[in-house]
Amino acid sequence: MTLDSSVPLDGIDPESIARDDIDDAEVRAALSSSDPLVRQRGVEVCETLVEEGVDAVRPVLDEVASLANDDNAAIALRAITVLRTVAKRDPASLEGRLTGLVDTAGADIVDVQLTGSNVLATLVVERPDLVAPFVRQLLEGIRVTEPDPQGEDLSDVVTDEVTRRTIQDHEDEERKRRLSARQTLSNVVVATVESEPQSAFDAVDALITLLDDTYPAISGGAIDALAQLAAAKPAVVAPVSDRLIDRLDDDSVVVRARTVRAVGYLGDDAAVPKLRDVAATDANQDVRELADETANFLADAS
Repeated sequence: MTLDSSVPLDGIDPESIARDDIDDAEVRAALSSSDPLVRQRGVEVCETLVEEGVDAVRPVLDEVASLANDDNAAIALRAITVLRTVAKRDPASLEGRLTGLVDTAGADIVDVQLTGSNVLATLVVERPDLVAPFVRQLLEGIRVTEPDPQGEDLSDVVTDEVTRRTIQDHEDEERKRRLSARQTLSNVVVATVESEPQSAFDAVDALITLLDDTYPAISGGAIDALAQLAAAKPAVVAPVSDRLIDRLDDDSVVVRARTVRAVGYLGDDAAVPKLRDVAATDANQDVRELADETANFLADAS
């Protein structure tokens, strides 16, 4: 039982609380408090309760979901942890409650983005339809969090070599986690588009923007999503076919191979001359063979 206090959940031990010991209104008040310490206590209680089952937190799930992108990273991460358990056990419970979680796609704090993206990856396996309304927002989150691959030059700011190296190592690790989060989000988009292609019919422009991403894992994911759209409805991708075909000259072997596949789904025989050129000159044998097969397929189908 909680103590007699005007502060919600004051005096309770979040790690030992049980569902029958707590009042929904008090948990809800804590989760909605303007005081971050109170909000954190509320979400810690929910972390414990959800282990009993999703029903234990269902009455306050709206409030928990809204904290997934809280300004306080510690609160956001705990809220996301609760949502991860819900996504694994009862994904349907998150219907209509994904706004905060989707907001983590563009989070400044890399751990919030990474943790949120992993929950979305769990959810999209069972319920891609729940993620489908947010494809454009996910793409925007991927775009705005593109890190500088070179990092910041600290030579004029930090003169001590050991300190500079420590800072650079930290930035390198953060950049790796950021890329992991963005790649996971890219995979979520591709899985959603594969299952629900209509969800991205109006997001082709956002996918095209990602073709210029510095990281092949991201540009390649955008190409895969465009391939799924081309397979479902070629007319949606046809207006930007030139931008797609340009990726046949990408430095990345993986990107070039994915582009050949996407061009094949698009079914435009205007790409045959370029594919013939790739088949004759690409440095990678697999890409050459795939380009040759695709060029023959498009030529025969025309």
